Amino acid sequence: MKKLFLLAVMTATVLTSCSTSKPTTDYQYQKQQSAEQQRPGRTKRTLEPCIAMAQEDSKNLRAYGTATSYVEKTAINEAHRDARNRLAQMMKVAIEGAAQDYSQNATQNLKSSAETLGEEIMTQFVAEEIKNTRTIETSIYDLTDGSIQVYVCVEMRSALDDFCNNLENTLDREGIIGIQYDRKQFIEQTKAGLEEYKKKNKVQ
Repeated sequence: MKKLFLLAVMTATVLTSCSTSKPTTDYQYQKQQSAEQQRPGRTKRTLEPCIAMAQEDSKNLRAYGTATSYVEKTAINEAHRDARNRLAQMMKVAIEGAAQDYSQNATQNLKSSAETLGEEIMTQFVAEEIKNTRTIETSIYDLTDGSIQVYVCVEMRSALDDFCNNLENTLDREGIIGIQYDRKQFIEQTKAGLEEYKKKNKVQ
């Protein structure tokens, strides 16, 4: 009899424990679900493909451009113009940096030539170089206001080494760099300037 009584008490205790603990667990779960639903949603940022491609390591100089217009052809043309302008700016900054160093290291009677390099010759050289580009990626987006946004990535058809060789040939032809200065050093400084420019203008 005592055994039956003890068994009944133990069973009642277990049942009571289960019946009281389950609502608590359900409440905590519902509270947790409610808190998660109230959290703001999040979306992982992704870099626009044309920008990402322009920033990749490549043997060819690259740049991206973007434009928005209600006319698709206009947006595409302006995006290409923007990309070429960015590419030209990259070249100019790098060459100007090397030219300034040249001015500091050149003899006094050659400094006027270095200044000429930073202006006329550089402008002509860059203008010719950016004609030799190709489009390697295009992204087109339809915006809610009816306009069209275009991104493009362009690159030089010639490799970076070829670009530097063209620069060196131009310097020789124009008589800008004399024997008092190391041509190879000038080219290396130009390459370093290009890399520095890309790092400073990298989109995260």
